[in-house]
Amino acid sequence: MKGMATVIGAVAGVVLSTGVVTAQEEQRVVSGEDGRQSVNLTIYNNNLALVRETRRVELPRGRAVLEYANVAQQVRPETVYIRDTQAAGGLTVLEQNYRYDVLTPSRLMELYVGEDLTLVRENPATGEETRTTAHLLSTGSVPQPNYGYDPYGYGYGGGYYGGGYVDPGAAVYRTDEGVTFGDVGRVVFPSVPDNFVARPTLEWLLESTGGQKTIEATYLTYGMSWQSDYVLVLSEDEKKGDLAGWVTLRNDAGITLKNVRLQLVAGEVAVEPQYGGYYGYGYGMYGYGAGGGGYGGAGFAEAGMFEYHLYTLERNTDVADHEQKQVQLLGVDGIAMEKKYRLQGDSYYFVSEYGQPIENLQVAVWVEFENAQSQGLGVALPAGVIRVYKADSSGAQQFIGEDRIQHTPREEHVKLRLGNAFDIAAERKQTDYEILSSNLYETEWEIKIRNRKEGETIIVEVLEPMAGDWDIIEKSHDFVKESARLVRFDLTCPPDQEIVLTYRVRTRY
Repeated sequence: MKGMATVIGAVAGVVLSTGVVTAQEEQRVVSGEDGRQSVNLTIYNNNLALVRETRRVELPRGRAVLEYANVAQQVRPETVYIRDTQAAGGLTVLEQNYRYDVLTPSRLMELYVGEDLTLVRENPATGEETRTTAHLLSTGSVPQPNYGYDPYGYGYGGGYYGGGYVDPGAAVYRTDEGVTFGDVGRVVFPSVPDNFVARPTLEWLLESTGGQKTIEATYLTYGMSWQSDYVLVLSEDEKKGDLAGWVTLRNDAGITLKNVRLQLVAGEVAVEPQYGGYYGYGYGMYGYGAGGGGYGGAGFAEAGMFEYHLYTLERNTDVADHEQKQVQLLGVDGIAMEKKYRLQGDSYYFVSEYGQPIENLQVAVWVEFENAQSQGLGVALPAGVIRVYKADSSGAQQFIGEDRIQHTPREEHVKLRLGNAFDIAAERKQTDYEILSSNLYETEWEIKIRNRKEGETIIVEVLEPMAGDWDIIEKSHDFVKESARLVRFDLTCPPDQEIVLTYRVRTRY
């Protein structure tokens, strides 16, 4: 069996060697950024982008290797698709490779294990250099399986084996004096191995009809994301507001794209996790201007797409690597606003006996408006944070709170919780608690609201979540049954007065 294994290994070596010779004989064509004709970039909310670009390439007739450089460093190679835009049968892809072995000190050290290197030491007193030949025995790091994502192959996730950063001081050498490690001096390598690339590169073995071709390549990449940020400026009487929406996009994909047709997809697009192997799984990662203008020529045009919404920038733009860019999404003035005060209760109030009053309750402040066409809106609002401002007595805008909205369709209600009211005091007290049977209770409540706002009458919504099967048998104010387990009392509170709400509820569990 040992002899048979040797024969099989020898045959495999011959086949592998023949394949290498064949690949080397193919004519190689390099396509770089200079051949790029057009780029369409679609960015999703979940750290994912779709790159679709066309390039002009001169291909020989027959087989050739096309090196497609300047792709995103976080490209998902398994998603790549190419075609000849001029002829359906103009080319056939026989094989695809993703070369991501980028030249780094750590990778050089790993590839030269078992080879001779030169160690250069400098005398700090004289500046004289001495050179020593040393045999690299080990980098001092233990390769680990790659469970993360790193397009370079070495670094954060670590490529196939994930060696990570190699500390030159941890490397182990054999010299004429013996085995050593630590501060051995500057390491000099004899050459750069041929398998290194300057940037991650896609490589195809093609069968082509030859000639000038326009090739369209489409692929997904991690490292790009976008979010919406809004600014709402309230009028002095807080009954109107000016809303400006901005798109903030971030590019950490390792590629710069110029003159891009930019599109954004809002919605929850399902993406299957990519674990292990060469790809791994990627994870993502203010300012405002004057309102007005709506969807102008320099902003985004919105349209439905499947169950999502697609926003297309109505001009081309540049998207640089390691850049955060903001583009105005919308601007609408004079939106009708409604301010509300809410005191929120809890369902557990009705299952226990409370001996002491519950004081210093917080009354929340909400600002609400309709995303309606009649308001100048009526468009799909992507999820994001709305920051609210109001001018002080000197006219300077002051920040008064923020809240996050989810994707909001047109003609829907927008509710923003901005904080708690300073000048509204609230407390509650359980005035009676009776156990009528093993599963039947009656509790009576007294809720006091004091309005300390000068010269302003307000309405406080008291929201009481009920428990079990409930029935309010006595009450001092009318209520609205919001749902099966929620009632709302609307209390009109004049300035410097105390309003007292009392009610008795029977609860069955």
